[in-house]
Amino acid sequence: MATTDFLYPPLPGNVSPVVHFVTVPLFSVLLLFNTAAMAVILTLALILQLGRWLLAQIPGVAALGHGITAYYHRLVQRLADKVLKDPRDEPILAAAITLGLTAFPVFIAQLLIVELSWGLVLAFYAFVYGPNIRAFVRSFSSMHQEGHNVGGIFKRASILEKWTGNSFLYMFFAIPMGLIPHAAAHLQQHHRENAGPLDVYASARYDHASAWHFMVYMVREVMYQQFMVSPYLYFKSKHKRLQMRSMLVGNLIHLTLFVLLALYSLPIAVCYMLVPWCASNFLMGVIHWSQHAFYGGQQDPKDWMYNTVTLLEKPVNTLNEGYHVCHHHWENVHWSESPALFERLKPQMQAAQSLVFRDLSVLDLFVMLMLRRFDALADKLEWWEPLSQAEKVALLKRRTAAAPVTEHEQAYQQRSAAQAQPSAVHFQPQAQRT
Repeated sequence: MATTDFLYPPLPGNVSPVVHFVTVPLFSVLLLFNTAAMAVILTLALILQLGRWLLAQIPGVAALGHGITAYYHRLVQRLADKVLKDPRDEPILAAAITLGLTAFPVFIAQLLIVELSWGLVLAFYAFVYGPNIRAFVRSFSSMHQEGHNVGGIFKRASILEKWTGNSFLYMFFAIPMGLIPHAAAHLQQHHRENAGPLDVYASARYDHASAWHFMVYMVREVMYQQFMVSPYLYFKSKHKRLQMRSMLVGNLIHLTLFVLLALYSLPIAVCYMLVPWCASNFLMGVIHWSQHAFYGGQQDPKDWMYNTVTLLEKPVNTLNEGYHVCHHHWENVHWSESPALFERLKPQMQAAQSLVFRDLSVLDLFVMLMLRRFDALADKLEWWEPLSQAEKVALLKRRTAAAPVTEHEQAYQQRSAAQAQPSAVHFQPQAQRT
């Protein structure tokens, strides 16, 4: 007996085919703006990284920078001990203070001047994204961890969370980066479905070493995610009204701020909200694509450990974000405990054939995938048993392929039909059974 249910929804969040027909062309145009905004931000980030590298060549400058940074964190730690539920979250508090003392004064100065200042615009981007987009990574990682703390990291819980699904600190990080606040979507959708067939953030259908597939993913999937459409539809299917409301409120907050700013000054609204929003759309696509990049050959469609990557990045692994398997294994594990958890999970990861790379960031991984640099990735791969370089390259080529979605779907339909058949017999009329 055939079933109308699907293991993998035919369209993201089971959005209406009519809506999909209308939005895909619009999202295709929007992808051009996203890419252009990302190109501007990335160019600035690389220039800042070059400047940072040149400064580091001056004797004593690097040591001075490290000393100032260490002193700053010692000062913030004193405050963290008083106001945070867990003083180990001092780096998150430090990231918030840094953003508040840099990007926000620039923005306020721009509001006071009114006439658009390109110097202030570039300064704002520099503070929000930073050299090699490290400032974005710092804010995003801090926002991510804040979203996993019910009530936030402060001892006094955020009163906004009840009504918006996002704490004040979460929104404080999200809005300058151009992100629509989406804590509930991340925690109660992505971490509930764990990159499986119903996860609206998953990318199982795509070849992760294909630039074309990435563009299709951006148009077909990511914009629904960024507008909170597919998470909203997921929560609607589960009859979760509070989460549905959170998706609407997150959009409403972002749109209201943009409209108010546009009424004050359209150029300011475009440069300080629209451009970061477009750039962040691209970056969020990169993050989702890279952190679960290895579906090829996956037998169990719900085996998140198989497709989730671990990136042991050096010298920087902000809030241990690279231990992504650990984060999915225990979504509320404190970020400082991830390295120890990783050591305990190694036997399970080996059994699941989970991939581990050393000295790679998410952006590094994405670029290597797009350039199909399997040889360079093989150099960074730490496999569970000895493999030659050629064997590593072959393994990576297999694993970056799309999941066998058709096979998974056929097996699911067969199981559904087999389970439905006895019920049909059981409820036959008495006359037919005799």
